[in-house]
Amino acid sequence: KMGDAVAQVRAAIGALYGADVARQKEANEFLVQHASTDAAWSTSLALVADDPSNPPDVQYFGANMMYGKVKGDWGKLPEPHRGPFVQAVSGALTTLLQRPASVLAARRLCMVMAATSVRSGGEATDALVQQALDFAQRGFASGAAEGVTLALEIQAAVADEVSDQRFDVKTALACALVPRIVEVLATSERVLEASVGGNQSSLAGLRSAALHAALAWLRMDSGGGGCVLSPGQLAQSRRGLVVGALEAMAAEDSAVADAAAEFFIAVTQPGAPEASPAEEAAAIAGVVQGLLSHGQRILARNDPVATEDLARNVCRVATALCERDANAAAGAVAWDSNAPAASPEFLSLTETVLRLAESHERPVMEAAADYFLMLNTVPTSQRHPSAGEPLFRRLAAACLRRAELPADFTSWEEADEDRDTFVRFREQILADLLDNCQAQMRSGYLAEVGAALGAASSWQRAEACVFAARVVASPLRRDILEPSLAGASGPDAEAERSSAMLEQLLGTVGEAGRAASAAGDAGFAAIAGSNVFGSHPVVVESTARMIGAYAPWLGGTVRGYARQETVLMYLLCALRVPAAFRHASHAFRSVCARCAKRLNNANTVTSLLDSVQKTLPAAPPKTTESSDGKKNDDDDRSAVIEAIARVIASMPDPIAAADFAKRLAAPVAARAREHMNAANLAQARLDLLGAEVRLIAAAVRFLEFANLVDVRGAIVEHPAIATLSAAWPTLSALNAEPWRSAPEVVDALCEVYTRSLLCAKTAVAPLLPHLLEFMRDAFVAHRHPSCLDALAVAVEVFSAPDPTQPGASRVPDPNTANSFANVLLACAQAAHASLSRSPIAEQADVARATFELANKYALFAPDVLLSSPALQPLMGAACAAIGTNEREAVRAALGMISALIEPGRRAGSTATWQNGRGVVDAWATSSGGGDALVRALLSAGGNDCPRHLLRPVAQLLHAVRGRYGRSADAWLTSAVLSPSFPSPNDPCDDDAKRAFCELATRELDPLPPQRWSAMAVDFFQICRREADKDALLAHQM
Repeated sequence: KMGDAVAQVRAAIGALYGADVARQKEANEFLVQHASTDAAWSTSLALVADDPSNPPDVQYFGANMMYGKVKGDWGKLPEPHRGPFVQAVSGALTTLLQRPASVLAARRLCMVMAATSVRSGGEATDALVQQALDFAQRGFASGAAEGVTLALEIQAAVADEVSDQRFDVKTALACALVPRIVEVLATSERVLEASVGGNQSSLAGLRSAALHAALAWLRMDSGGGGCVLSPGQLAQSRRGLVVGALEAMAAEDSAVADAAAEFFIAVTQPGAPEASPAEEAAAIAGVVQGLLSHGQRILARNDPVATEDLARNVCRVATALCERDANAAAGAVAWDSNAPAASPEFLSLTETVLRLAESHERPVMEAAADYFLMLNTVPTSQRHPSAGEPLFRRLAAACLRRAELPADFTSWEEADEDRDTFVRFREQILADLLDNCQAQMRSGYLAEVGAALGAASSWQRAEACVFAARVVASPLRRDILEPSLAGASGPDAEAERSSAMLEQLLGTVGEAGRAASAAGDAGFAAIAGSNVFGSHPVVVESTARMIGAYAPWLGGTVRGYARQETVLMYLLCALRVPAAFRHASHAFRSVCARCAKRLNNANTVTSLLDSVQKTLPAAPPKTTESSDGKKNDDDDRSAVIEAIARVIASMPDPIAAADFAKRLAAPVAARAREHMNAANLAQARLDLLGAEVRLIAAAVRFLEFANLVDVRGAIVEHPAIATLSAAWPTLSALNAEPWRSAPEVVDALCEVYTRSLLCAKTAVAPLLPHLLEFMRDAFVAHRHPSCLDALAVAVEVFSAPDPTQPGASRVPDPNTANSFANVLLACAQAAHASLSRSPIAEQADVARATFELANKYALFAPDVLLSSPALQPLMGAACAAIGTNEREAVRAALGMISALIEPGRRAGSTATWQNGRGVVDAWATSSGGGDALVRALLSAGGNDCPRHLLRPVAQLLHAVRGRYGRSADAWLTSAVLSPSFPSPNDPCDDDAKRAFCELATRELDPLPPQRWSAMAVDFFQICRREADKDALLAHQM
């Protein structure tokens, strides 16, 4: 039988590695089931045996199955069987080590040995460690690498297994094993010493394993606070290990070199008890000397490609040293004449790291970046002079070189360079470095960037300089626009010089804009050879982005005022460059918003409107990815429209503003009409129509006017309403088929109405009947959730606090209130019918919008809602929605029911609620009302609803209990004590259910509301198997 079982498993393994998908699935199910049986112990041993029927892949599978059994079922293996099992594994391991093809299975068996010993206690683990040391001793004596390999693998496996244990077990094992660490590290030391000086020992191939084992033991700290031994202790006890690891950093095998770097990064981290200060300093100095030696060898070789890996690792280890002691890295002690004498090695290391970053490509700069960022945490006054401005000036130049796009770059689609990698490197790593450079160089930073820009011999170099100017915009703006208290009268001299250089830089940009504008349709192509800012579309895009970053400076300084006109010319020309359109439109909006009050004269607005109408594309630009790597799914034309609207909104004369707003929206409405008149109603045509309608929303969005009185003192039409009226022939025509059936069109139209309501408030009243008619008709016919969202905004806008009932709101005008009541009834009936016909999960957004609308009515027009025949059906629908896992629908349903059950102390005491709550109470006390609600809430909390909504569920349960008292207690107890709660397949523990019911319904000494809700959440987590039933004990005390 045993032989048959093993044969079956072998056959299943063969099928698992085969090409037949059906057989793979069947084999996987069989093997998973077999691994859970007791027979798997003997089967796994048979699979790792030295048998011709066990090829290496079968042996590895058997070793892996065995490891899983030990990890999961060691406690189930009878005590008498454990010793023989371990002996059998040890024998199999010894055999597999002689078979090079079975090395992976042998490594897995080392992990099995470690797992068995760790689970057997400290003595067994110590015995395995001793066995590994004996293997190593015999291997060194005989020159057989197999024994040393076995020793290293076991050592590493033991340390890794100890680290995986829970804290108390790990602590006990670490306390038992750590005293042997110096002895254990001897194995790794001898392996690494054997390869020092280029010696081609048979042990050279074991360096990676030796470093892994050594690091695993050094990290076996019971407190989790770093390595067991400090650099000083390690150098004193196992100096050969440190020397060998330093040399291993230069190994041709990248795995060995990377392991050596990881070794030093870990060892130099603070946390271990240190030796004497002198010993620690000597150990760190030894590591620094080793890095300097590597650095000299790299620089002397002058081959950046061949030495890149070593240079990167040198920078990584140097960064770890700097993080350990940034003051030493900055040379603070080395140059202070009053401090004790100190070695200058760190200053040399800083120079070496900088030279490596200067001479190598991106990976080395990435590795070195944190070194300079950490260095800059030391106050400049406490550093060696060479670690200040001179260092960061050179670093800025190196960053500029690394920021350049490839010399053969044409487009990201054709580039070998990965866009995401390049963007992350520039926008995160280089941006941080350049920010630090600017902090050190102050006004010298822009001077260097400007000089590099003037000397740029390629558009790639120019674009990198523009990038460098942009990424420091935030600190520069802060220095110039927010002077410190020390210079409260204005920016300090450095900031003023920076402002002057910024004026010069943007002046050059403006010259390019003026020239491109004068060139007409040729635009930047006419100046590509004479002005770097028009030399390439990518440069134009980057420059537009830079202008947007400095928009606050343009609108907040006298020097900026002088550059506004020509900078806007540049942006208007940039809008004609497809690659630059996105950033140009956003920058145009930023500049107009910041400079609106200096642009709001009629002549300037007329000029801007004319220019925009000439340059704005007739359709949304194609979805593209800009140089910052972000996908552009929005219609960036809206940014241009919003820019002009912001300027119009700042005009002092509302009549003139209304006229310009109409002119802004007119061509948009005309394009929408063209799309409506087209015979082809394909999806693309509907998308274009929806995009144009959304542009009208963008035009309306910022047309807010606090003063609507003209020069004669008469109240004039709100500019937003004037815009809406001008576009009304187009907008009103959309309230018909086929447009009303298209979500793209209806959603856009609802956005127009929403923006108008938020902007003009009750000034929309003349158009309100038409708006309500559209929302009602479109929703009833086609269930567009956006109609309900717009209606919710409308009821909020047209409500006001009720002066006769403090704490309550209502719609003051009776006719308007009646209109809102009629629309609510029609929409609610349509929604209820729809939600009743098909599952809520299939129309979750309709459910969400419906319940949010009812919630808005409860807050702002409760008299309308409470008197509506639609209320009780809506409550029933909300009750059903709570039982789903649609997070937005559940959230909205909880909000609606909560507002009705517990409207708040002040609102609940008003006559509106006192007289109207009878409808809510009647629903709650009816069959299928409150009882169903409580059951739905309990089921949602214990099983269905998204986890982040557990507390709102608990709070609503408490509100129901507060309102309906013992009736609610009876509903709750009946639901919870059901044998199938919260689900028939996974019922909750009876003790936990009884404890919850006792706490939830306690009348004497009841829990406060917040603790009651917390207790309910704990109970829900118990039901979901996320907490133990003991979680309720704290609430019982």
